[in-house]
Amino acid sequence: MGSVFFIDMTKLRDQILTRKSVAEDSLITKRTLWNSVEKLFHNQLTSSIATSTKSRVFDPKLTTLTLERGYRVMSQLPTGKVRAVSSNDQATSTMMNLVLDKYIIPHANAQFDFLTKLRMMDIYSNLYGNFFALVDWDVKQNGYVGPDLWLLNIRDIFPQVGAVSVEDSDYIIVRTWKPLSYFEGLSKQKGFKNVGKIITKLKDISGSKQNRSDSTDKSEREKAQYPSAVAAKEAGYYEVLTQYEKDRWVDFCVDADLEYRDIKNPHENGELPVACKYSIPLLDDFMGMGDFERGKSMQMVVNSIWNLYLDATKMSIFPPMIINKDNVAAMSSIKYGAAEKWLGRGQINNVAQAVNLSPKGIATFNNTYQVANAALLNMFGTSDTTVTSQ
Repeated sequence: MGSVFFIDMTKLRDQILTRKSVAEDSLITKRTLWNSVEKLFHNQLTSSIATSTKSRVFDPKLTTLTLERGYRVMSQLPTGKVRAVSSNDQATSTMMNLVLDKYIIPHANAQFDFLTKLRMMDIYSNLYGNFFALVDWDVKQNGYVGPDLWLLNIRDIFPQVGAVSVEDSDYIIVRTWKPLSYFEGLSKQKGFKNVGKIITKLKDISGSKQNRSDSTDKSEREKAQYPSAVAAKEAGYYEVLTQYEKDRWVDFCVDADLEYRDIKNPHENGELPVACKYSIPLLDDFMGMGDFERGKSMQMVVNSIWNLYLDATKMSIFPPMIINKDNVAAMSSIKYGAAEKWLGRGQINNVAQAVNLSPKGIATFNNTYQVANAALLNMFGTSDTTVTSQ
């Protein structure tokens, strides 16, 4: 497990919590952007469109393009091979390729199978601008011992403020959520400390995951479809912060306010174990820029076109009526519907008439939709047979 560091625990605790707090403050505006692009990804209309139209239709063009590209780019596993430097190494390289293809990739299935994880990294990087994964060694009950890849929630990443990338960072803090059984399992292993104290404290409280802030720590889908549940005592998931430095890893249980691991980097490579996949890397933004941020306004145009067109179509089928109340015997009889009977007096032609609306707005739907659709396709560098050459 590596050598253990001995320093003032209070100082280490304050360092981790302060760095996390500073990172959270720097990401406040970015998290607001994540909320808006998640609504587009999950086909949720923005409040401005939802309140101004009755149709409430969403055209998932941007989501479809992102998913299609993700499955096209990651249609299969990478085909790279280990190559021998000299003829004396050919047997070794052959063996390493067999281990990679037949042992590591089939068993590197934490969370999802390996191909699915690569696809998700590509898709989510286009959503948020970048996406993170933890690369570490895993020991499984089925006998597998080797490297694996864990996808990390974008809201559980707390980067070093001022750094432009993971490679440029001295540290990165990752938040995970662990059940009580996780800590009970650690009590049987070497290299950990304060585990007994942590278990004692956690048994008196419920997990804190359900208490996350709706505005900053929960995705739009989680807020919309999963109500906040209160975990029972000794149940739920507890917050753990891991501070990864190039030469040192520290695990800290927030709910118990205790650190339980402080070791040297077991990889001994002088690198952070967090991989980052960018959509569009930027010099002035650690999180980069995604296609959803670029295409957000045009996706809203597409949604607006559909909803305005459908509202206008309904109005053309059921146009507004001008009623002469002086020629109506009973206003309560005026009901809009098939075979309704109105009570009028005098000339029936003067009782009511439909308002003649211009069809020019509806007639422009096809052209306007194709232009907006073409703009999204151009952004993704692809084409569609439904878009004319003009």
